[in-house]
Amino acid sequence: MRSLKFKNLTVLKTLITMSATYSTPKFMHSLAKLAKANRVSNKDAKAKKVAKAKRAKEIQREHDIATKMDKDLTKLENIAAKEEAKQVNIEAKEAAKQAKIDAKEEAKQAKIQVKEEAKQTKIQAKEEAKQAKIQAKEEAKQVKVLAKEEAKLVKEEAKLVKEEAKEEVKQAKIDAKEEVKQAKIDAKEEVKQEAKLANEEAKLAKVQAKEEAKQAKEEAKAEAKQAKEEAKVEAKAAAKLAKEEEKAEKKAAAKLAKEAQNEERTDIIHTICENLGQSSNVSVEVTV
Repeated sequence: MRSLKFKNLTVLKTLITMSATYSTPKFMHSLAKLAKANRVSNKDAKAKKVAKAKRAKEIQREHDIATKMDKDLTKLENIAAKEEAKQVNIEAKEAAKQAKIDAKEEAKQAKIQVKEEAKQTKIQAKEEAKQAKIQAKEEAKQVKVLAKEEAKLVKEEAKLVKEEAKEEVKQAKIDAKEEVKQAKIDAKEEVKQEAKLANEEAKLAKVQAKEEAKQAKEEAKAEAKQAKEEAKVEAKAAAKLAKEEEKAEKKAAAKLAKEAQNEERTDIIHTICENLGQSSNVSVEVTV
């Protein structure tokens, strides 16, 4: 617009200096008047130049403020991220420590339970061995009583035979006496053999009870060892799982913190840009 005005003035001066022999068209007079009406003084041009420089300086100052705010915000965000990561690390360590304590407590309780079960198994085995021994003694006693009853019966029969033999001839009496004597010897021998057999059975029952008690003790010891191994494996698995969960939680927390940081930073920059855009539109606006 300014260059057009200067062109109009140049044309006007050229026309003025032209020879008087040429007549000036009417539209040129109109252009001269229009150029004169729209002429911009040096003072106004200088004021507009100063205002433009002032606006540029103001825009640069706002840009510097925005840059500084962005740097300060980045610094604060880094500090906040470090503090948050530090807090997450502390919480993860506390969780791992608590998991380790819980695993130790569970292993301790399992060990106590295994010892109690082994103790109960041992008591039960002793009780069973005791009952087996009592039962063997009772059976031996019954066998002995039965042998005595049979011996008594033999004696009664021998006495009856003896009484019947008295009515027979003397030889038959002698033969009967010999038979009674032999029967008595046989009965004693039979009672002796049965008592010996009962003692052998009681002894065998006692040995068997000891073997069963020993077997029960070995089984209880094996079960206790198995339970201890299982508790150890479970404690190790729990510690590993706690460590993996801690690592996953820490990674997820870092990712969420980074995403939140990016979103918050983007929102702040957008807000600053919007504010700067509004102020720039107001200051740059010029009426033509």
